[in-house]
Amino acid sequence: MIDCNTYALKARGCEMTLMREQNGWSMYTVNAAVRAWNRGYAVPRSFATLEDVEARYKSWRGIAALVNG
Repeated sequence: MIDCNTYALKARGCEMTLMREQNGWSMYTVNAAVRAWNRGYAVPRSFATLEDVEARYKSWRGIAALVNG
């Protein structure tokens, strides 16, 4: 947890940052492909709920319980 709206995780060579936005959540992922092709600049992926984040990224399972609970 970086602050009340931002969470970070390093797993399997990826640096992921989850940020609360006005319309939901945005995930910024920097992995080997991003470092090679986008010079390390991650393009955000938007999610409506934390359950959607958990369904897409197994490393983030349990984040909904942590944030909402």
